[in-house]
Amino acid sequence: MFGQDVVDLYHRTVDESLASLPFDASSREAFSAWQTDARERLGAIIGALPSEPANLKPTREVVEETDAYVRERLVYETRPGMRVPGYLLTPKGLDGPAPAVLCLHGHSRGGKDNCLEADTGYAAFAPQFAEQGVVAFCPDQIGFGERVMPEGKVTYNVLVHGLNMLGETLIGWRYWDLLCAMEIVSGLDTVREDRIGVMGLSLGGEMTMFLAAMQERIAAACVACYLTSHKSTFLDSPHCTCGHLWDLARHFEHVDIAALIAPRPLFLEAGSQDPSFPSGDAEALVEELRSVYTLHGKSDVDIGVHVHGGGHEINGSQSIPWMIERLS
Repeated sequence: MFGQDVVDLYHRTVDESLASLPFDASSREAFSAWQTDARERLGAIIGALPSEPANLKPTREVVEETDAYVRERLVYETRPGMRVPGYLLTPKGLDGPAPAVLCLHGHSRGGKDNCLEADTGYAAFAPQFAEQGVVAFCPDQIGFGERVMPEGKVTYNVLVHGLNMLGETLIGWRYWDLLCAMEIVSGLDTVREDRIGVMGLSLGGEMTMFLAAMQERIAAACVACYLTSHKSTFLDSPHCTCGHLWDLARHFEHVDIAALIAPRPLFLEAGSQDPSFPSGDAEALVEELRSVYTLHGKSDVDIGVHVHGGGHEINGSQSIPWMIERLS
């Protein structure tokens, strides 16, 4: 009988508490000051990071060679005993160092392998980059691919909640892994370290958002099926627990975190049939951010969105050419 009271109070709490640190685009100076404060706050929410990686000298093994690229399997350590495998796709016939893209999978058991496939919602986006002269690197994120945890008491949810109780976060662990991936990729002779982009789907889109927001070294970012709003997703309906960060929504909405990427190029993909991340919210977010790009003298091509007719998937028809052009 009184359960609705709980729901009503929850919705009032959301409305009263959401996003206390919204971006300020009143001037370039005000926006820059906001970014400095917001990036510091977001870093604190993501959690403490190790002082240095364990071993970023990966083992390398060629596992495939096509007419267009060579695919290697790399394994490296980001923390003592924490091994990470990834696929490196290097285009053939490069005249010199090329742009690179970190290709991030979502909640898919295949992990990095899904980034190679055309029929699992990923549009083979990593090979598409490599076939067009862009180095692609696809690491397995914690809990997927070769990093699926063995059956036992430490389940995925135990990991999420246990880390929160210890003052750390799964997003922070994944973020650190991606910082290490950036270091490896930027140190390759085949890569221009100033032209590294990142693109991901769902969880991969979430980590694309955090990585690009926190790391100004990222030259361009494409988020597929994630950037919308907290209010219409994680605060409104059941979602994977790994997307919840203590105190995040009290300080930032999605658009505010995306504003930390500005004025660097940012592109969103959204599926009109996606049941989890409303495409209308993605469009609204881009429109809200345009004022920041205009403030910095950027053109419309530096901020955009493609709403395709599919569901929770990468389409790639606009986002991949956009990324290649921004990194060229």
